[in-house]
Amino acid sequence: MKLRKLQEKDAGNMLSWMHDDTINRIFATDFKSFDEHKVLSFIESSKTDGEQLHRACVNDDDEYLGTVSLKGINQINKNAEYAISFCKKAHGTGAAKYATDEILRIAFQDLGLERVYLNVLSINERANAFYTKYGFTYEGSFINHVFVNDAFCDLNWYRMLKEEFDIP
Repeated sequence: MKLRKLQEKDAGNMLSWMHDDTINRIFATDFKSFDEHKVLSFIESSKTDGEQLHRACVNDDDEYLGTVSLKGINQINKNAEYAISFCKKAHGTGAAKYATDEILRIAFQDLGLERVYLNVLSINERANAFYTKYGFTYEGSFINHVFVNDAFCDLNWYRMLKEEFDIP
């Protein structure tokens, strides 16, 4: 596995997880509304790093498995928001752990950040379990914070500080 910049050839596999009801229902963003044009536009905008850093996690055949990102990179406050999404075929393969190791290494070593944070719907049990097992620290919940699938949902917040990260 490796991380690389997103490429146009990744669009089809990106759309596969975006349009998968079992994956899409646990995100606050309506990825189901994304079409090929919107995904290609996102890929194009990701080619230049700045306040956002998006990377594809790919297998040894360079097949797209998912996207891992640092969003809202703030060099004054030395923090950024972490985000990750993967195709169903990558679930349980270790790809998410690999991608998280790499993006946090970039955040703390290359970018010199102090803090990386994330939020996730409380109903996303798989993601909450992953973040806890990985070593992110749960900081609390915003109750009834987002309206998803015709219901209000809680948003859980996690963080990783530079001093808490064991660089792989």
